[in-house]
Amino acid sequence: MKQINLNHFLKYKYLSALISSPEQRKALFAVAKTNYDKNDYFYDLYETDGVKQRKLFSLGKKNSFIYEDENNVLLPLAKTKKEKKLEKEKYTIYYRLNLSTKELTSAYKFSFPVEIVEVLTENKLLLKGNLTKDELQLKTLTKEARKEKLKYLSKQKAYEEIEQIPFYLNGPGFTANKTNYLFVYNVETKALLQVNDSQVSVGSFEINKVKNEIIYTASKKLDKRELTNQVYRYNYLVNASEILYSKTDYAIKRLFFLADEIVCYGTDMKKLGVNQNGSFYLIVDNNLELLTHFPTSVGNSIGSDCRLGSSKTNLVAGDKLYFTTTVDDHSEIYSLDKQANLKRLYVADGSIDGLVFINNQFYSIMMHKQKLQELYRLDFQKQKQYQLTRYNSRVLSSYYIAKPKEVIVKFKTHEVKGFVLLPKDYDALNKYPAILNIHGGPKTVYGKIFYHEMQYWANKGYFVFFANPRGSDGKGDEFSDIRGKYGTIDYQDLMAFTDKVLKKYPAIDKQKLFVTGGSYGGFMTNWIIGQTDRFKAAATQRSISNWISFFGTSDIGYYFAKDQTAGHPLKDFDQLWEQSPLKYALKIKTPLLLIHSEEDYRCPMEQALQLYVILKDRGIRSRLVWFKGENHDLSRSGKPQGREKRLTEITNWFGQYR
Repeated sequence: MKQINLNHFLKYKYLSALISSPEQRKALFAVAKTNYDKNDYFYDLYETDGVKQRKLFSLGKKNSFIYEDENNVLLPLAKTKKEKKLEKEKYTIYYRLNLSTKELTSAYKFSFPVEIVEVLTENKLLLKGNLTKDELQLKTLTKEARKEKLKYLSKQKAYEEIEQIPFYLNGPGFTANKTNYLFVYNVETKALLQVNDSQVSVGSFEINKVKNEIIYTASKKLDKRELTNQVYRYNYLVNASEILYSKTDYAIKRLFFLADEIVCYGTDMKKLGVNQNGSFYLIVDNNLELLTHFPTSVGNSIGSDCRLGSSKTNLVAGDKLYFTTTVDDHSEIYSLDKQANLKRLYVADGSIDGLVFINNQFYSIMMHKQKLQELYRLDFQKQKQYQLTRYNSRVLSSYYIAKPKEVIVKFKTHEVKGFVLLPKDYDALNKYPAILNIHGGPKTVYGKIFYHEMQYWANKGYFVFFANPRGSDGKGDEFSDIRGKYGTIDYQDLMAFTDKVLKKYPAIDKQKLFVTGGSYGGFMTNWIIGQTDRFKAAATQRSISNWISFFGTSDIGYYFAKDQTAGHPLKDFDQLWEQSPLKYALKIKTPLLLIHSEEDYRCPMEQALQLYVILKDRGIRSRLVWFKGENHDLSRSGKPQGREKRLTEITNWFGQYR
């Protein structure tokens, strides 16, 4: 078997943006590939009828498209120099792609930055945009007034005017004073109706074309964005709006039209905070009537560094809602009807990354077992999946892929499941170094799916082991709840798991143990080396080191820090400091590599700098790699050259000590 190399991820294909056609006869999806020299990803648009797939168009760097009807697709696209200039001037340009002839023709031009999200009727489009009040004005300004406004906006690039929190978000960047809007555009008259006013910002939304309705969640525009939201209904034929749920006591994350009922999925966060799993409710007379509780989270929380972009994993077909959930270490699909009948339909041996319903069948983008993403047809009755695409079939054929070996640690109150990857050409009589890899979240999970960095390290001759300690998803609320307990019960679980792995695999050299992780995994890496010297070297990525400063600098800090530490940085200073790895930095002896991105607004750069300076001042061997132009998602969707540099740095750091 050949050896997977560090740059092998450059050959992978990534599937995303899976959507069905209006009549549910076909589906579109994007396939991304890497261009190393241009340091970016480029997308191709494909269509499937559930049997055959065909390439339609090269999208370039934009992964955005929508069905106009069964025979046409709308694409945001600037082809000419003039159009590219207009884009820079905040115009939005759409082309129409005919699916039969593949002919491309001009479709729409909007005078402000928006996205077409749905074709409502033959002459009505639904648009959305995240806009400042100045950007919103562009849609109605005269040519001269627009020119002056653009000059003003250009000057504004030198600063940000901030009047609310959060003022930036990881990925989107600065969002200060921006509002999420919905608009209905009349194709014939070119009239534009604004669905929500500037006092509320839209979250999720769903459309009922039979009733000509849009339902959407929205949060009030306050100095501090709250986690709870309200639900509104808008009739786009008569331009009438009403509020369906006006209370401010639930975080409503998803909305659905289920038969003749409006169903939402949400949580009051009262018992277990922001990570509390939700329930399904009917919205009736300004109240939420419980339809059914669901014990695990809705959606997919299985980690991997082999995805790019996303797809919806829930849909309504007929009179039922179909949705994915993460159970233990894998994805499952459930159905729910308005009588609260809940049924498990499919158990995946891996991860469901997208779900559509066409031609009376379900299709999914999946990471099945140790395969990279492909498109599958699902058979619920036989509990089987049938692979339709082979985009990644050759890239890993004849290469060594370690199969995860399950390791379970049993406690009196719970079990911790984890996995071990054996090194290439494993010989039980030899000795090998080993890497403990810790996931982010903390409310995510490791599964048995392909993880490039871990497979690469196994190919380099390392044991790689990873687990889902308390705090992880997939086992219900109580298991995931570590509020106020960071660095205690989760640390105990990880160390017990490490002990179990070492006992089960005596070929691991106990003197050559390494530890790494990102985000929460970075927090735990920082924490571990402040508690024990058992690891020879460590690499912390996009980490938390100080909960007190995290509160005021992270995009989610003002609520997440309070929630997860069960305290306020000023009122409960000692409580937050006790859970901060920085408190124990004087005890650290382990050589530490710090990987952090300049535009990481989730775990800001200062979190790494504080720890790095302390260690350097003490003379502890440490190295900081500061990534420019990257954010919190560097390891998963960062630029190709940045991803290469990151993995090279970690591998070389451990290599010095093995």
